[in-house]
Amino acid sequence: MRARCLTIAVLLVAPSARAQPRVTFNKDIAPIVWSRCAPCHRPGAVAPFSLTTYDEVKRRVTLIRDVTARRLMPPWKPEPGKGDFAESRRLSDADLSTLQRWIDDGAPEGNRADLGPRPQWESGWQLGAPDLVVSMPQAYTVRAESPDGDVFRTFVLPVPGDRVRYVRAVEFRPDNTRVVHHANIGVDRTRSSRLLDAKDAEPGYSGGMVQDARYPEGQMLGWTPGQAPHAAPDGMQWRLDPGSDLVVQIHLQPTGRPERLTVSIGFYFTDQPPTRTPLGLRLGSETIDIPPGASNYLVEDRFVVPADADVLAIQPHAHNLARRMEAEAERPDGTRLPLIEITDWDFRWQDVYRYRQPVRLPKGSTISMRYTYDNSAGNPRNPHHPPAHVVWGQNTSDEMGDLWLQLVPVRTSDQAALAREVKRKASAEDLAAYTKLLDGDGDNPLRHDAVAGLLFDAGRLDEAIVQYERSLALNPSSASTHYNLGIAYSARGRRSDARGEFETALRLDPDYAQAHNNLGAILFLAGDLGEAAAHYRRAIAIRPDNAEAHTNFGALLSATGHLRDAVAEFRRALELQPDASGALSGLAWILATAPDSTLRNGDEAVTFAERALAVAGPEDLPTLDALAAAYAETGRFDEAVQATDRAVGRARLLGMIEVAARFMERRVRYQRHEPFRTVPSEK
Repeated sequence: MRARCLTIAVLLVAPSARAQPRVTFNKDIAPIVWSRCAPCHRPGAVAPFSLTTYDEVKRRVTLIRDVTARRLMPPWKPEPGKGDFAESRRLSDADLSTLQRWIDDGAPEGNRADLGPRPQWESGWQLGAPDLVVSMPQAYTVRAESPDGDVFRTFVLPVPGDRVRYVRAVEFRPDNTRVVHHANIGVDRTRSSRLLDAKDAEPGYSGGMVQDARYPEGQMLGWTPGQAPHAAPDGMQWRLDPGSDLVVQIHLQPTGRPERLTVSIGFYFTDQPPTRTPLGLRLGSETIDIPPGASNYLVEDRFVVPADADVLAIQPHAHNLARRMEAEAERPDGTRLPLIEITDWDFRWQDVYRYRQPVRLPKGSTISMRYTYDNSAGNPRNPHHPPAHVVWGQNTSDEMGDLWLQLVPVRTSDQAALAREVKRKASAEDLAAYTKLLDGDGDNPLRHDAVAGLLFDAGRLDEAIVQYERSLALNPSSASTHYNLGIAYSARGRRSDARGEFETALRLDPDYAQAHNNLGAILFLAGDLGEAAAHYRRAIAIRPDNAEAHTNFGALLSATGHLRDAVAEFRRALELQPDASGALSGLAWILATAPDSTLRNGDEAVTFAERALAVAGPEDLPTLDALAAAYAETGRFDEAVQATDRAVGRARLLGMIEVAARFMERRVRYQRHEPFRTVPSEK
């Protein structure tokens, strides 16, 4: 009887297990595949085959079982719970269990009536019809093979337009996704990238973006397979100046046969200027040096946030030797917050990860990151057989370890402090990296130029001058190096030497707009106003979008009494660069002090002067002078006196006794409730 009872119990349990609902494609699997697989695996998308119908999925169930069980697909590298990211492609545990059970059960199709409507994926632009599309004028042919295995090519796409526009989104579209590993998008307002393109016989040029091509205002503009385009957060659209070039650096991977490639970029504009400006913070190391066989090489870095800030997005980047990366933030109260963790780094799958909600970090929070590298034979992704010595570099066979974070200050008043610390952090690491490269490549003038530029940015002028001089000893025909040395001499107060370098740069390149502009500035200070004006005009003729040249020419015209023409130059500068402090204060001065009443506008003068003070800083002497005159013109004489007192104190502190005396003369006028007027004759 005991045996019979046990048998009956087994018979009673077994039917319950077989009664689980049958999993079918039409009812259960299609929604999973359509949401997690088909965005890439569909006709015209980036994946090599389609997974939109039952037959397409059924043919590949063995592959699907393997890659989903191993969490290789859908590609989503961050560990769950280590950062709350929007638009995660990761399969939930429940969806993965359902998918595996369906395959184990023979992958039945099920009742056609259970199949819901298939999504209508965008066949064109994912964000809708762009406001502007720029494309490569001709295709580039990727060769069948490359000695290095990878090709880094940069393409320059001029952006048509004659006015400032504000960009809320861009969308990158390659017509041949087989060869594109990833792309980075920058903007070059100087046209230096265009010159490199012109010197290369093929479309684009070999290598990466030049220093003048940069991500706009903390934006993370890039593309990887499967990455969807995103609009900038509200208020964080970015400015696109007329005459700018879009610079697209593409990592290409040859396929074994020649492949043609054309890329297009769609722009989506808004009439609203930005109200908040994000910043791009980079943590990492540019002095990576991994010995062969090292299986646990670490790169660590940290940054203390100098003001309350929100983290909007995060982008890790490394190459093949990286195996693990992690980042966290520690708030001042000691609480730790994971920002991201990837335990199986894969160079082939990189992305920009956007947080579902901004991550608030109070002032004093510490952001830290760590990469772990494996340069042993046991690393299946090690490209070197046997393992080789690997250092930092742009090629895939080199190694990198960057972590980019998109930050925005909680209060706009903290923007300058946060930007200053972010720049200091990047400059220090860049200087260490390029100094190391220079040590091993001392005969390369470009290495000297790079180190010199970083030393200049760090305020180490004498050391920068030495490096520029060494560069010219190796390559005396470099107009840009002569120009940069002239800038360094000028900053050091060596105006005669600076003039000589600018003149040499112009002998080598007569169309060097910035050299004309800066030579004009030197001549203006020397009192040679006619020659200075000629160089300013030449700079503007070559580069009509050069706000600095318009500002300088406006200052010269103002000093020589051509006030109406000066106003036109200042206003043109502000159309090109609304925060040009010299143009703001110069225009405010004329609007407040012009002897011609048709030129004066006190209220506008106050507006421009206050904007200038916000940009230039509260102790900028020309701006304080203009602000005081503007207050006086509007009858705010007490405030005019206060602004003049600040200017007097600052001038005396700097030892500028004659300047302080001129301010005191104006102070007497303001105390008598008299506005200031310039010489009452226009030349």
